[in-house]
Amino acid sequence: MGLTVTKTGPYFNGSGQPAPNNQTEVKFSQLRNTFRLNNPTGSISASELLRDIDTNSSDPIVPDATENSNIASNTLSAIASGTIAPNLDWEVSQFFGAIKFFDVEQDASDVNTNFNISALTEFNNNLGKTIKKKFTLRGEHRSTNTSIAAAQILSDAWNLTMEIHGNFYGAGGVGGVQNDVSGKPGGHAISISGGRVYFDIQPNAKIWAGGGGGEFGGDGTPGAAGTCEKIVERTKCPDRGSPSCPDPFVQIGGIRDTGICCQKQRKCRITFRFLGFSAFCWNVCVFNTKAVTCKRTDPSPVPATVIGGNGASGRGFNNFSGSLIGSSGQTGNCPDCASLGSGFTLVGGSGTCSGDGENGGNGGDWGQNGGNTASSGNGGQGGSAIEAPNATIIVQGKNTDTVKGATP
Repeated sequence: MGLTVTKTGPYFNGSGQPAPNNQTEVKFSQLRNTFRLNNPTGSISASELLRDIDTNSSDPIVPDATENSNIASNTLSAIASGTIAPNLDWEVSQFFGAIKFFDVEQDASDVNTNFNISALTEFNNNLGKTIKKKFTLRGEHRSTNTSIAAAQILSDAWNLTMEIHGNFYGAGGVGGVQNDVSGKPGGHAISISGGRVYFDIQPNAKIWAGGGGGEFGGDGTPGAAGTCEKIVERTKCPDRGSPSCPDPFVQIGGIRDTGICCQKQRKCRITFRFLGFSAFCWNVCVFNTKAVTCKRTDPSPVPATVIGGNGASGRGFNNFSGSLIGSSGQTGNCPDCASLGSGFTLVGGSGTCSGDGENGGNGGDWGQNGGNTASSGNGGQGGSAIEAPNATIIVQGKNTDTVKGATP
């Protein structure tokens, strides 16, 4: 990781730069000119030159810093009452090696995943102190986990300016599915635990939060059973009785003659002629087959209700260029008689098809909410570009290109 640390100081260091670097005959005017930059004229008292540990101070004269730990400080209780605590052991020599500002600059080639700024040793434990600090961020920072921001500060950071040149991409929320219908929230681009942080966003920077996942599509409307019928013909020769329909079939119309002979009788005729006789035989139909039409009627199974489609994932580093369109719902089912056995047909116009499942909700674009559907949940909320519910945040340079997602 390429990080460069620059300190304004150390002052009164005995030799070298910057000035003043003397450790003898240190004058109050030198302390005033070095530390009271907003008003470098007039007299200055020792009480003004106490190390300021009050985190309410946005521009301390003598800042609290690891490098300034030797300088006597007032107590917080005395600060709250507007007084100076007694018996403070303040002396000029405590300023030897003191600093005024602290800067860290990141190299543009840096690429980080879930960048934990609070863990950087380069800040020398000064993030939570009152010294004014600037962190110039030029690299790329990303997250594929919606529960962790692309960059985060997990402790209080006071009087920190974050000058943003680089890119911060939050993770996109996952879309809803059948057993977990709500889309998941998008991840944050930057998360600040607490303190007071100023954002100076440069024109080419990107602080883009993840989009929320789309909701699972609603179920299709229920269908209704149709009427299935099966028609068979039963036949019988009259010598064996009349044809009838087996249970649960019912007879349609009367018994009819099929015209097909079912029983024949042989007849012969003898003819006497001169000097002899001859015989002639033929078959005579005595019974034609009788037939009856039978019909059975049964309800079809109720068409199955179908489900909707999966919600799409929101835009994020884990879905940088994929589709944001939710999946199609299942196609509805129509009444069908096949399960009742062979020969059954559906009576036209009977029953209704179940409706198609709803398409899944669309995933949200950078920092946007995922789409809602008729399902019982909701689309996922878009992540925040800067998430800091317990910090004081001031943002400049924000526009629709540099920031996508909510900011304080």
